[in-house]
Amino acid sequence: MSILNNNQKYGLISIIFHWGMAIIMLITFLLGKNLQDNFENYYEILALHNSFGILIFILAIFRITWKFINIKPDALPNKIIFMKLASLSHIVFYIIFFVMPLTGYLLTNLQGDIVSFFGTSLPSILERNSELKYYIHDIHFYLGNILLLILGLHILGALYHHIILKDNTLRRITLTKLNK
Repeated sequence: MSILNNNQKYGLISIIFHWGMAIIMLITFLLGKNLQDNFENYYEILALHNSFGILIFILAIFRITWKFINIKPDALPNKIIFMKLASLSHIVFYIIFFVMPLTGYLLTNLQGDIVSFFGTSLPSILERNSELKYYIHDIHFYLGNILLLILGLHILGALYHHIILKDNTLRRITLTKLNK
C-alpha cells in the first residue's frame, strides 16, 4: 500500500482522511443529537461536540491541501450523470466541513457558552445574543440534515458501484486490492 495516490487507487493518507473524517463526523453528529435532551451531561457533551467539530475543520484544511498536492486516481468509466453527482456531493461535503464548525462555534458563543477544543477554552467571537442564536441554530441544524442526506446518497452510490456494477470505485478508497 502506497502512502501517495496513484493513477489506479487512493493512497494511505487519502484513505485515512476519508474514513477518519467519516467516523469523526458520525461521532460529532451523534453528540449533537444527544445535546437536545441530555441536560444532565450537557456541558460535557457540548465540549466534545465542539472539539470534534473543530477537529473536522482543521482536518478539512489538511485534506484539501493534500488533495491539491497529490494526484487523483483516473476516473473510472461511468455515466456522466454519476460523475456529476459524485463531484457535486464532494463539493457539498467540503462546504459542510467548513460551514458547520463555523456555525457551531458561533452558536456556542451566541448562547453564552465557551467553545472548548479538547479542554482548551477558545476565545469568543460574538457576545450572547438570543435572537441571532435561533437563526444560526437553524443553519447548523439544516446543514446537519443535508449532511445526512448527502452521506446516505454517498453510501448508496458506493454500494451501487460495489454490488451492482462490481467496479473498483469502493475498493479504490479502502485497503483492499483492486479487481483486475
